[in-house]
Amino acid sequence: MPAVMTVMTTDQMTKLAQKLATMRFARAKGHIRSLDRGTNLELFRVAVGSEEWLTRYALPAKGLLITLVERKEAFGAASEMGYRKTRFKYVEARVEELPTTHMHNNEGNDKHKVKGR
Repeated sequence: MPAVMTVMTTDQMTKLAQKLATMRFARAKGHIRSLDRGTNLELFRVAVGSEEWLTRYALPAKGLLITLVERKEAFGAASEMGYRKTRFKYVEARVEELPTTHMHNNEGNDKHKVKGR
C-alpha cells in the first residue's frame, strides 16, 4: 500500500489548530468542512472519560484528522431538586495526520477487493 503523503507540515497543523481554537464551535465545524469536499464526520460529541466530549472529522484529501474538544459545564442556580443546567464549552482543536487505515485507497474499505466468506 502506498504511503500517505501529508499535505501540511507540523507547523501548519499547529497554526490550523490555533485558528480553529479561536473560532466558535459551529464556525469551526463549517471551516473544517470547507477545507475538503470529502470530509467525513467520524464522532459527534462522544464522551471520553467524564471531562471531554469529542467531535472528529477525517479529511482524506488533505490527510488530516481534526478533533474538536468540548467540556460540559454547569451554570445557573440549582433547581429545587438540586440539579443545575449544563452546556458544552468548546475549548480546543487537535489536528493530526490521517492514519493509513482511514484512507479511501485502503483495501479493507473496497468491497470489490474483499473476499466473501
